[in-house]
Amino acid sequence: MRAIAQSYPALNPQPAPKNEMQLIITLPPMTRQTRLDNQKKLKDLAEKQKTIIQNIRQKHNKQVKAASKDDPTLGEDIIKRILKEVDKEIQKTLGEITKITDKVSEDIMAA
Repeated sequence: MRAIAQSYPALNPQPAPKNEMQLIITLPPMTRQTRLDNQKKLKDLAEKQKTIIQNIRQKHNKQVKAASKDDPTLGEDIIKRILKEVDKEIQKTLGEITKITDKVSEDIMAA
C-alpha cells in the first residue's frame, strides 16, 4: 500500500473493510484530453494490427504463387480460388478490427 502511495501520489489506496488483503483505489475521472489521447493510442494500435494482417496476406500470396510455380499440376483456377478465399478472410478480419475500434472509441468518449 505504501509503495502505491509513493509511486502514484494522486492515488490513495485504502484497505477493503472486510478483507485487508484487498485494496480499494479510487481513480480520478478521465479528462477530455486523456480521452482524446487514449482514442489516438487506440487508432495507432488498430493501424498497426491492420498492417500486420496485410503483411501476412502478402506473405501468404507469395507462398501460394511460389507453390504454383513449383508444382505445375496446380491449376490457375485453384490458385485464384485460394487467393480469393484468403482475401475474403483478410477483409473480414480487417472489418472486425474496424468494428471493435469504433466501439471502443465510442466507449472511451462516453465514459
